[in-house]
Amino acid sequence: MRGQYVGIRKLQDEGVGSVSEFISGGVSAIAGPLRQLPLCALILVASMAKANPASDYEGLLQRARAGDHGPFLAAVSQAARGERELNDYLAVAGWAGRQAALLRVYEEQAPTPLLRDYALIEVARAYRDAGRWDAALALFEDGARRFPGDGAFSRGAVTTLADASRLDEAERRARERIRQRADEPDAYLALAYVHERRGQPFAALAEADRAFQRAPSRKDVVLAYVDALSQARMAEPALRVARQHAQAVDAALMRRLENQAAAEMARMADLPSRGEAERFAVADRALERYEQLLAAWRAQVPRPDADIRRARTDRLAALHARVRMREVVEEYTALAAEGPVPTYALSDVAAAYLYLREPERARELYAQSLQANAAGGDEDARAEDEVGLTYALMESEVFGEASRVSGEALERQPIWYYAEGVQTRTPSDRRLTVERLAALERLYANDTRTAQAAFDGMVAKAPNNTGLLSAQAQVLRARELPRASERVLKMAETLEPRDRSVMTGQGFTALELQEWRQAQLLRDDMVQRFPEDLGVLRLDREWQVHLKAELQVNGYQGLKSNNPVTGSRDRGLEAVLYSRPMADHWRAFAGVGQASSRFEDGAVRYRWLRGGVQWRGRDLTVQGEVSANRYGSGTRSGAGLTVDYDLNDHWQIGVGLAHRSRETPLQALQSGIHANRVDTYVRWRADERREWRLGYSPSRFSDGNQRQELLLQGRERLYTQPRYWLDALVDVSASHNSRAGAPYFNPSADASLLPALRLTHILYRRYETVWEHHLTVGAGRYTQRGFGGGGVVQWEYGHRWRTHDVFEVGASIGGLSRPYDGQRERDLRIAFDLTYRF
Repeated sequence: MRGQYVGIRKLQDEGVGSVSEFISGGVSAIAGPLRQLPLCALILVASMAKANPASDYEGLLQRARAGDHGPFLAAVSQAARGERELNDYLAVAGWAGRQAALLRVYEEQAPTPLLRDYALIEVARAYRDAGRWDAALALFEDGARRFPGDGAFSRGAVTTLADASRLDEAERRARERIRQRADEPDAYLALAYVHERRGQPFAALAEADRAFQRAPSRKDVVLAYVDALSQARMAEPALRVARQHAQAVDAALMRRLENQAAAEMARMADLPSRGEAERFAVADRALERYEQLLAAWRAQVPRPDADIRRARTDRLAALHARVRMREVVEEYTALAAEGPVPTYALSDVAAAYLYLREPERARELYAQSLQANAAGGDEDARAEDEVGLTYALMESEVFGEASRVSGEALERQPIWYYAEGVQTRTPSDRRLTVERLAALERLYANDTRTAQAAFDGMVAKAPNNTGLLSAQAQVLRARELPRASERVLKMAETLEPRDRSVMTGQGFTALELQEWRQAQLLRDDMVQRFPEDLGVLRLDREWQVHLKAELQVNGYQGLKSNNPVTGSRDRGLEAVLYSRPMADHWRAFAGVGQASSRFEDGAVRYRWLRGGVQWRGRDLTVQGEVSANRYGSGTRSGAGLTVDYDLNDHWQIGVGLAHRSRETPLQALQSGIHANRVDTYVRWRADERREWRLGYSPSRFSDGNQRQELLLQGRERLYTQPRYWLDALVDVSASHNSRAGAPYFNPSADASLLPALRLTHILYRRYETVWEHHLTVGAGRYTQRGFGGGGVVQWEYGHRWRTHDVFEVGASIGGLSRPYDGQRERDLRIAFDLTYRF
């Protein structure tokens, strides 16, 4: 997404007039390797003295002009220097980049010589490069007085002032020079340099363009114009100009420009495209371009390894934009093995690690990139890194640090953005991004109320923002309010019907509402359009899980009990297998189970087989079954029907009818007595934190007894943290039986009140894998007609493991102490349940 914009090294200033005439042989600004040793130089000097010294001198000078500086410098440094030799030596030393030797020779002269223009300008530049501003400025001004037609001296004075941070004075001089000599390219290049030092690349480009228009054939002007285009992040135009003036650009600079153009294309690949089908077109072109460049450069001799490594580094952005995240990580690993990877590439690599679910590695890289961008002053890049780092911290379960990062990012972002030259203020996009991030961080941290309030406030201020509406719908789903989520997404749909986040959210909501056909259509469309998107991949996963068969197993074992309800050494086990969905709504199921216990008058064993069908649709779930029940002697048939209906997000009602109910007490079955039962309930649920349920269950026993049971259950969240939460529970129950003296526990009337606290703690969480444990402790009172009342104490401790969306298992141990017929009994048992989809 963000590739470092590789800047071109600052080009040496080139003069015009007599200086330009002197270097008309095409002097390279880059020093070539020394091809002659000092001994060779002495031989050359000796031969110059014997044969034709003038001719040999001119030959060495021509080689220096062509870039081979060593022989000339070695020869002249060993020979006596006259005026011309001194001037030529200083000039060639400047071309070779030997500023220290140049200044040493110049300062050794006494008195100070009156240099020619081409030597004087090199000495002045050497002083400027050494940071000796006053000396450099004095020489540039001296040259401007002595050679008024040579704009290089005036330009050098301006650039020296700019380097000395005297920018106002530098700009004033440059503009005065332009006023005096409007056709002089150096004057515009000088002003361009001042703008560049002010951090105004486009103003610098405007002046460089004016210079280029006046002298399009001058090498230094071409190089300055190419540099200005490059600094303004106009890599393609810079490369085009360089190719049109190839004689002015060396191979190394051309490679940098080619790499910049490819890097610019890689950055553009991450921008929104005109259409979905074209979203990877730019990334593909960038990758193809990199392949061509790398193939060509690897074939060069000598091989430009530095440019190859830079291209490989910049190519990471194109791979990221193409969502080839595994390749991003592999290439980064290879680059890191060869040496440090530039920080500008770390953000893309971190995003790739986060995509591949390696948030710990992503955290490290985001932190490094954020530190570099914070120091560099790139606010857009810094905000992007803060967003990525926050997500990496959340997915690493480091919620405190995630809250700190998002909070600091929010404090730093202004609400309004003022564009340069525009009077009207506009809302800051970065502020909105960070506000949304902070709200989502609260959602991940289990603080759903704060998250919902934050998104409600943002949507109220920006009701037409599709991204905010989609995020608000996500929070509502997390709060178990799917219909409210559906309404929000419908509003978003009117704004952008084909938006990815809107349609993905609608798919998740459809699954929760049991709108199977709608969910399938949305899933199919999104997988076809955005197969690489993480949200779409998650939607596809949930749909695939929905299509699986389901096995449910649960059981219990009494460890220590002897009460009249459960008996002693009681145990039970049931397994139910649901088929894969058929015709969208239907599932067939079959189950088998058994329960047994011992009572004072003997043991009882109850076994059953059952099968039926289940229909699931929007707001409604209906399940019907027939069963074969074996207890006592013989097998008896049974049947059951349950209906659950959602009135809205908050209210649900249900009814269950059972002939030969499996809720019949085992002691009654031991006596050949069965019960037909009706279960009705109404449930009110505010959200995921508060819920109340009232149930009424009349039963008719085959011995004539009629039992009526009333149960009120409530749950209220008291405290919430990212990895643990505390709920208050309450159970209020009452029952009445019409017959006395039944051969099973059958109080004429009783009632109980049992408040409790349940603490749930997540021991481990890694995406869809969660391991949690819980502890429930309650104390209340039980009252039985004719036997008075007594205290009730209940506790339970359990673990639960969920993984890969398809497997869940839980196990617990619990105890209960309460009176039965006036006698206190204690019960200790273990229980487990398992759900597996395949």
